[in-house]
Amino acid sequence: MAGTALFTLKTIKAAFRGLYPGDSLCVTFLDGEVVVTGRVTGIGGRIGAVTEKGRLHEDIHANRVLSMEVK
Repeated sequence: MAGTALFTLKTIKAAFRGLYPGDSLCVTFLDGEVVVTGRVTGIGGRIGAVTEKGRLHEDIHANRVLSMEVK
């Protein structure tokens, strides 16, 4: 998987913008060597997400995102 992005930032932004009211975009991403899942809170040049335990992850690069799910 090295060097191959599964999603582009443009694709993730489009999914985030297209949410229905009450829906959330959740991403699973690599934080160093650890796989983490969080609810997307915002997207600029990078992604911000909050885990179920309330930890905020900022500056997530799109190439670190492994999967996306609308909940």
